[in-house]
Amino acid sequence: MKITGLFFLLVSVPALAQSEISGLVHVMDGNTIHVTTNDRVVTVRLQGIAVPESNQSDGNEAEAVLEQYAEGEPVRCTLDGTQFRNIEVGICYVAGQDIAAAVVRAGLARDCPAFSGGRYWPIERPEAQKISLPVYCKSNPDEVGGGQMRHGVLP
Repeated sequence: MKITGLFFLLVSVPALAQSEISGLVHVMDGNTIHVTTNDRVVTVRLQGIAVPESNQSDGNEAEAVLEQYAEGEPVRCTLDGTQFRNIEVGICYVAGQDIAAAVVRAGLARDCPAFSGGRYWPIERPEAQKISLPVYCKSNPDEVGGGQMRHGVLP
């Protein structure tokens, strides 16, 4: 009876647990990659940075920096259990280095403190100040969209 109760407790816990994946990187844009593992391709949004869209000023440059740094390289990502627009969110490393930090150091991305906890703020370049922060970077993640974050999914 205790085993059945434990099973139901585990099944009812939201999918917010961290997990790790590893594979090869294919860059999609300045803050999104595909990770090709042995059995699937996982799209990952890099946690904690704000990057201009590809059609905005500096968006293509951010993508180019990420490609130069990580394209085709072995990557390890720690997924945080949340999703952004149905894309897994995580921190990814190539050769032990955080690849989002490379884009921030290049001055083409900003720290998104609501999700990074300020992790990238110390390395943010002054020229990145021209990049406007999306509203979700300025807010408590639980308050985005009037409290619409549920089960680790952002609006």
